[in-house]
Amino acid sequence: MEAEGQWQISEKAVKEICCSVVFIAAWSIITLVYVKLWHKPQRIRSVLQKQGINGPKPSFPFGNVAEMQKLQAKQDSPVSLEALDDWTSSLFPYFHTWRQRYGPLFMYSTGTKQHLYVEIPELIKWIGLNKSLELGRPSYLTKTLKPLLGNGILRSNGLNWAFQRNLLAPEFFQSKIKNWVDIMEESTMEIIQKWESLITESEGGVAELVIDGDMKALTANIISKACFGSTYAQGNLIFAKLAKMQNALAKPSILFGFLNLRFLPTKENKEIWKLQKEVETMILKVIKDRESENQKSNTHGNQKDMLQVVLEGAANATSDSSGKGIFEAGYNLEQLILDICKNMYFAGSESSALATIWTLLLLALHPEWQQRVRSEIMDTFGTMLPHSLHDMDKLRNLKALTMVIQESLRLYGPAVTAAREVMSEMKLGEHVLPKGINMWLFLPSLHRDPDNWGPDAKEFKPERFAGGVSAACKYPQAYAPFGLGSRICLGQNFALLEIKQVLCLLLSKFSFAVSPNYRHCPVYRMLLIPKYGVSLLVSKVHKNVA
Repeated sequence: MEAEGQWQISEKAVKEICCSVVFIAAWSIITLVYVKLWHKPQRIRSVLQKQGINGPKPSFPFGNVAEMQKLQAKQDSPVSLEALDDWTSSLFPYFHTWRQRYGPLFMYSTGTKQHLYVEIPELIKWIGLNKSLELGRPSYLTKTLKPLLGNGILRSNGLNWAFQRNLLAPEFFQSKIKNWVDIMEESTMEIIQKWESLITESEGGVAELVIDGDMKALTANIISKACFGSTYAQGNLIFAKLAKMQNALAKPSILFGFLNLRFLPTKENKEIWKLQKEVETMILKVIKDRESENQKSNTHGNQKDMLQVVLEGAANATSDSSGKGIFEAGYNLEQLILDICKNMYFAGSESSALATIWTLLLLALHPEWQQRVRSEIMDTFGTMLPHSLHDMDKLRNLKALTMVIQESLRLYGPAVTAAREVMSEMKLGEHVLPKGINMWLFLPSLHRDPDNWGPDAKEFKPERFAGGVSAACKYPQAYAPFGLGSRICLGQNFALLEIKQVLCLLLSKFSFAVSPNYRHCPVYRMLLIPKYGVSLLVSKVHKNVA
């Protein structure tokens, strides 16, 4: 009986323990949900409200997502060429609506994510001056883009980001990038020959061309050769796959930070996973082939392209027995190399292509500037093109071309947003920003602010840059086509040289006019792209035109 009674007591105790475990687990879940969905967002909003920062009232638990989606549904409509600025509010119409209601600094919510819209030049200046690793890329956004960017420089934070920047930045110094002029020239001449053939075959010596594909092929070819050297053909195949992945991921909804269900086996997600696997397999093959070449030649310097730089830098990055190195022993360096290669495509190819496309459109819309730039090019280089483009001093002295590029980047820069997540509470200027807030800069609006650029801010006027950026506006820090602060695009020198080279060669050979079939509809697809392409009428420049 005593044993039986003891067994009954033990059984009761087990039940009590189980109930306690269930209660503790349930309470932990409830607490976690409460803290994440309610307490933390409320705390962040309270800190901002006490500083006079307001915004649309969120609804639990989705925040302002419903209103954002409702406003977003009306975007992507073409506008007439006489109303070129009407498209800016259609990219993120909620920004436009809330900016009118709450001013240049307001907060909004996407579920658990709290955001701060910033359009105050003084605060932007402080963001640019802040060098802390605690001001990084929004973590929720980078998770969505992981298949495309991995943990490369465009997505990473902290020491990983710092290592990649220190590794790659020296390769984009002026002294290095001038060695790529031949690659840029060779790739551009291929496009020129193609267009000359199409013009010859066309009626009246004028060909109607949708230039997007050729410009993207051109810049992909350039970055492929710069990155992969003699294996650039394989690089082009890799970039084609990455372009498909970008199209699959490029939706404004990723900025909502809510219900980006990339883990579900939907048809779209399966396609993204398939492309990711294919890309990584192809890059790995290129890496293995290069490593084999290095071992056979017993040297690491035969091909000093970007891939070789990355391989050598990664080899020195892991800790050895002395504890030297950024990463711990066993760190997946192979994946790091994969991710760096992916980022070089997105930052080095797509952005440059779009910048060139938009600049050619603006020159087609403003023939007086097109002729002025062409005359400057011919006066500077004469009949020496293309081979005289190695003269960096002459390129720098192309003032009209430089002004046009700067104005094009202001009005139609490929980058649409700049975002930062505050990893720990910090003070920026007069504002104290709580940990967890995501700051957003909407560049098309910043670049068209009449208070900064004057009453003609919406007009194409390259002459505003005659004295440089500092003389073009009141607050130069609000001009950010390549980003700002420590995270400014490290390849901007390469991009500007590439754009100048391509435009010099194209404008010396061809004249551009807007096709009557062109539909003006800039849209956000991770970058600013022409939804229906840019259709131009292209003809040869007569030799006596200067």
